[in-house]
Amino acid sequence: MDLDFTIVFEAWPFLLRGVWVTLQLISLVLLVSAPLAVLVALARNSRHGWIAGPIGVLSWAMRGVPPLLVLFLVYFVLPQFGLPIKPFPAAVAGMTLYMMFYFAETVRAGLASVDAGQFQAARALGLPPARTFVRVILPQALPSTIPPYVSHATEVVKNSALTASIAVAELTGNAYQLIISTNRAFEILIAIAIVYGTIDAVLLLLQAKAERKNLRRALR
Repeated sequence: MDLDFTIVFEAWPFLLRGVWVTLQLISLVLLVSAPLAVLVALARNSRHGWIAGPIGVLSWAMRGVPPLLVLFLVYFVLPQFGLPIKPFPAAVAGMTLYMMFYFAETVRAGLASVDAGQFQAARALGLPPARTFVRVILPQALPSTIPPYVSHATEVVKNSALTASIAVAELTGNAYQLIISTNRAFEILIAIAIVYGTIDAVLLLLQAKAERKNLRRALR
């Protein structure tokens, strides 16, 4: 098989536009889903069954369906209810809706790792519940959530390729168009695999840096 990577260099501006869209999509999903995941985790841990029950069922349902189905639900079903939505916002909404329940389970595990005595000590000091959570509990829970959070973040990177199915001009979608027009699938797929691998590598480096920082803090 003759390999010719010149097509990749010639078409790089077109692929780069896809890379930029992919990076925007990943960043927005991670930024939006993280705080929503905290809210979902708190709802799941609520003492009130009328809150914890429905959220628990919704979490089970969302984590049990393929992400592509969620994207289709947002993009194709919302317009039937008079809520038209463009491909990129639909991709952000669909992936956020899907991933925030996974991130929520990570947050719940982190909260469970905090010693119950911390809650009792905060109550003894008369701290309001909201302040206790933000200033005492959450900072102690976050370090243990970093590895699973990054693991799920790499899933966001990989799942971003699915958004091409709803006409988002991200990296995989642009690569597919290029493959159709040039018939050089191997070279183009190698190129985009390197891009996805680089994004994942950056996330893993950030994870390692955060873990080292937490370790130094724990040793003080």
